[in-house]
Amino acid sequence: MTGVVKLVNIQKKINMDNKSIFILVLGTALVLSFIFRPSKDISTYENEINNLKGVNKGLILNNDSILNNNELLNIEINRLISNFDSTQVALANTEEKLKDLENDKGKVSGYVNTLNADGVASELADYLNRR
Repeated sequence: MTGVVKLVNIQKKINMDNKSIFILVLGTALVLSFIFRPSKDISTYENEINNLKGVNKGLILNNDSILNNNELLNIEINRLISNFDSTQVALANTEEKLKDLENDKGKVSGYVNTLNADGVASELADYLNRR
């Protein structure tokens, strides 16, 4: 109890509040931690820097290869898109031709080859020769 009384008496003599004492204690602890901290050899930092440089080079090479692969994939995607578009156009043309053929399926052609008597004889002779 006498320690608390002395601390209160010191506090009254110095005219400080609790916040100021707390800040003073923390400041003293910070200064002591800087003074008594363990020191590292400079070579450990050099080794760490060299290791990080090696890792950085590897990451840069990896990034470059990924970018090259992305470029190749983009080219392939564009080629596939253009093939798909041309296939759709060809499909639309084929569907249109199919519709025309279905519409003309039951119709009789209006085109008649007119022949005279000599033409009929020659066509008949050609037909018989082929048989």
